[in-house]
Amino acid sequence: MAEQYSVQAETLMKAAVEEYEEILKDVKATDANLTIIRNIRVSISGKPRRLVDVADLRKTDDPHLLELLVFNTDHVDDLCEQIDEAGFKFEIDGQFIKINVPDPTYKQLMEVVDDLNRKKNSAMGRLTKAKSEATTRARTAVENEFITQGVASAASRKCDEYYQDYGDQVGELTMEKIKSILGSEFFEKYKSEELDFQD
Repeated sequence: MAEQYSVQAETLMKAAVEEYEEILKDVKATDANLTIIRNIRVSISGKPRRLVDVADLRKTDDPHLLELLVFNTDHVDDLCEQIDEAGFKFEIDGQFIKINVPDPTYKQLMEVVDDLNRKKNSAMGRLTKAKSEATTRARTAVENEFITQGVASAASRKCDEYYQDYGDQVGELTMEKIKSILGSEFFEKYKSEELDFQD
């Protein structure tokens, strides 16, 4: 009978990589401007309010246009003042504020990349957990004489291989996403400035 420890580890690692791929689909370069606008605060009746408390911020099909649905039209002027202060051009259309966003700067894009790296670390953590749980269970099985040391060693070796393979996939997916977020010019800058430190 084939050991099940590495099989389970592989199943968990495969699921972790598939979920990571799904998470990556939602990460976009436009998130950089979105973060700045989300952080806008307005004073309503003397109390500071977060943007999300007074309006709904939506992405549109146009990457250079965000739409703000203001819940109470009395707050439109206050919001416009803050949006103007943040340096964005906008136009008012009833209870909608349409905000024109420029291409994000390298610094803004690097914030998106930093967030992406946090997501990558989380995915790698799931791979590590899958590997260590399987090897711990195999060790316990040897102690309880359910399997031989040879079977446990084989399981451990397979888990190491799976971890390497799936870890490489996470790394490649991350690099592709970083490249798509930064664009070729900024990606070259990133490679020379950031990646040199990591080698």
